[in-house]
Amino acid sequence: MTLRNLRLSALLGLTSLALAHSAFPGSTAPQERRQGPLQLGPNLEPVSDEQPAGSRPAGRLSLLDHDVDVVINNGFATTTIVQTLGNTTPSAMEATWSFPLPDAASLSELTLWIDGVPQVGEVVESQEAERIYQEEKSAGESTATLQQAGFTHYSLKVSEVPANGDVRVRVVYYQPLDIDQGVGRYIYPLQNGHTFEPESAAEMDTTFWSMEREVAGKMQIDVTLKTAFPIDGLHSPSHSAIETSQESESQWTCAWSGTGAVLGRDFVLLYRLSENVPARVEILTSRYADQGEGTFMAVVTPGEDLEEITEGTDWMFVLDISGSMRGEKLRVLRRGACDAIRQLRPEDRFQVLLFDDQQLPLSRHWISPGSPEARAVLGQVESMKARGGTNLFTALDAAYERLDADRPSAIILVSDGVANTGPHEYRDFIEMARAHDGRLFTFVMGNGANTTLLGDLSSMSGGFSKTVSVQDEVGAHLMMARERMSHQAMHGVSFSLKGATVVHPARLPSLYLGQQLVVFGRYAEAGPAEVKISALISGEERTWRVPVNLPQIDESNPELERLFALAAIHDLERAEWLDGQPEAETRAGIIDLALAYGLVTDYTSMVVVGEARKAAYGLGSRNKERRVREEDAAAVRSIVGNQLQVKTGGEPLAGPRAAHAPRRARQRQQSGSGSGSGGAGALGPLELMGLCALLLAVGLRRPA
Repeated sequence: MTLRNLRLSALLGLTSLALAHSAFPGSTAPQERRQGPLQLGPNLEPVSDEQPAGSRPAGRLSLLDHDVDVVINNGFATTTIVQTLGNTTPSAMEATWSFPLPDAASLSELTLWIDGVPQVGEVVESQEAERIYQEEKSAGESTATLQQAGFTHYSLKVSEVPANGDVRVRVVYYQPLDIDQGVGRYIYPLQNGHTFEPESAAEMDTTFWSMEREVAGKMQIDVTLKTAFPIDGLHSPSHSAIETSQESESQWTCAWSGTGAVLGRDFVLLYRLSENVPARVEILTSRYADQGEGTFMAVVTPGEDLEEITEGTDWMFVLDISGSMRGEKLRVLRRGACDAIRQLRPEDRFQVLLFDDQQLPLSRHWISPGSPEARAVLGQVESMKARGGTNLFTALDAAYERLDADRPSAIILVSDGVANTGPHEYRDFIEMARAHDGRLFTFVMGNGANTTLLGDLSSMSGGFSKTVSVQDEVGAHLMMARERMSHQAMHGVSFSLKGATVVHPARLPSLYLGQQLVVFGRYAEAGPAEVKISALISGEERTWRVPVNLPQIDESNPELERLFALAAIHDLERAEWLDGQPEAETRAGIIDLALAYGLVTDYTSMVVVGEARKAAYGLGSRNKERRVREEDAAAVRSIVGNQLQVKTGGEPLAGPRAAHAPRRARQRQQSGSGSGSGGAGALGPLELMGLCALLLAVGLRRPA
C-alpha cells in the first residue's frame, strides 16, 4: 500500500526554496519511502542532482517578492500566493519548492508565467505529469509541475529560471474554516516543521529543507474577512504590527508587510464573533446548468449550553520530547503544559508521561493539582530537553494502560506527530485505540505532522484533534480539552439532508462545547428540504430539524466542488484503512475524483506547459475552465456577498444563542468588563476563549 494522506500536514507556506543544480556537499542518499498506509515520518530527499559537480553554476536564486492574498468569506478561505524568483547568475537554473497543505485544503491552481502570459496547470496522473515535465525541460521549454512528494510535503518544480532573469508563479488553495468557542482561526505557515532529526547539524544544512528565508523585495499579506454575523475584533498573535480596518460590523480587512528574513514565522489570525450569534445551520451551495447534481457545504453550530460535569477527571499528559521538538516547539510546549496543569480543578488528578524513543513517566501514581508532588512534576516539565527518536505507539499504549477505569479520564497528547521508531502502521494505532476506553485529545505542533491519523484516533475515542502553530498559545489549547471534559458532549452525531445523494465525512466526530460540525455533500433534486442533526447527550437522543432550500442554479460557490471531492477522497482512504476495502478500488476512486475535480494527490499531479504545446500531450483545459468559474464567482461575491442560507430556530439542539455565547455573556457580566469603544480594549483569557480557546495572554483588539 502507498501513502494517500492528502492533508497530513498542518498548513501551507511556499518558503522552502532549493536549487536543482546547486551543489550539496556531504548530502546523504534519499531515504526510501516506506510502504504501508501510514508513515508518520517524513520522506526527505535531496534536490535532484543529475549534472556533474563541475558543470553546476555557482550562486543561488533570490525570492524577489512574496504576496499572499486571503479572502475569508463565511464558510471557507481562499489563499492566493504569488512569488517572483530572481536569478542573478549567468546560467539558467531549475528551482524546487517544498510545502505542506492546510488540513482539508484543496489546491486548485498552479500558474506559471511563460513569455509574459499566465498558463494554468492541468491535473494528470503523476507518472504522466513527470514525463511531460521532463520532455518539456529537455526541449528547452518553460514548464512546471506540482506533486505530492511523500508524506509531509508537496513539491513544486520550475524547469528554468533564466540567466539574469526571473520567473513568476501563483498557487491558489481553498480550505473550510470553522468557529471554535466563537473564535475563527486562519494560519498561513512560514515555519519549517523540522520533523526530520538529522545525525548532525551539518546534515540539516544540506537537506532538502535548506530554506530561503529572506525576501529581497517585500512580503505582503492582505486579508479580507466577511461573515454573516458581527465580528467583535481580530488579532494576530504572531504579527502584532498588522493594520486592521473595520468596513462594517461583519467585514474587516487587515494587512502586514515586511522585508528581509520574514519567512520563519507562521502568520496566525484570530477573529471573534459577537457573543449574541445564534445557534444555526449555514448552507452554501453550488450548481450550474450543465451539472446533474449540486454540491453543498453545511456548517452546524449547536446552541444547547451543555451541562457542566462537577466530578473530577483524570488527565494523562503525553508530551513529545524527541529530537524533532528541539528549539521553539519544546520551549512553547514547556510553558503550555505547565499552564494547563496549573489550571486543573482541585477535584482533578493528573500524570505526565514524556516520550522519545522510550517512555518516561514523571510519577508512579495520580497526583492532585497544587500538591508538593505536583510542584515537583512541574519542575521536571519546565526542565525537559529534546532528545532521541519518536516512538509514538509505545507512548500512547503506555498512557492507555495507566488509566483508572473507575474515573472519567482523558489523554492529552502533544507532539509534532512524526514517529520514526516503533510500529508505524495506521491499523496498529487504530486497533490500539479500539482496545482501550479513554478520550484522546491530540494537539499537533508544527508544519510536518500526520493530522489525519491523530485526528482519526481522537475521533474514534470521542475526543478531538487540533493543529497548533508554534505562534499559538499552546497552553490555551490544552485548557480547551480540560474545559470540554467538564461539560456534557454530543456523541453519536448524525447528519442527514433530505434530497442529498451522498454526505461526507461518513463518520462524524463528537461535538464539544463551542465546536461546529462541517459536512459536504451532493444533491439531485432542487427545492425545499430538511436538515436533521441528532446526537446523544447524557445517553438521551436529541434531534434538530431545520428547513432549507436547495437551488436549481447557484453559481456563487463553485469552490465547494473541490472541497467536496477532497472529503470524498478522505472517506475512500478510511474505507480501506478501517473497513478493508481493496487498495485497487480505493486508488481507482481517488484518481477518478482527482482528475474530475483537478486535485493533486498521491496518484495525480499538476503540470504547466505553454498553451500551444497542450495539444501534444492531450492536456485540454478542464482545470483552466474550472478556475475561470471560481474566479468569476469570487469577483461577484466581493461585490454582492456570499449567497449563504442561515437557518435558526428549532429545538432542542438550537436556542437563542450558540453554545459558547451564553457562557461568554455570563463571564463578561461577572468580570464587569464591557465591550469597549475605541482603544485597545484587551480582553482577559476567560472572556476571549470561553475559558479555553485560542489565546491565553493576549486579547482581541479593536482598531483605534
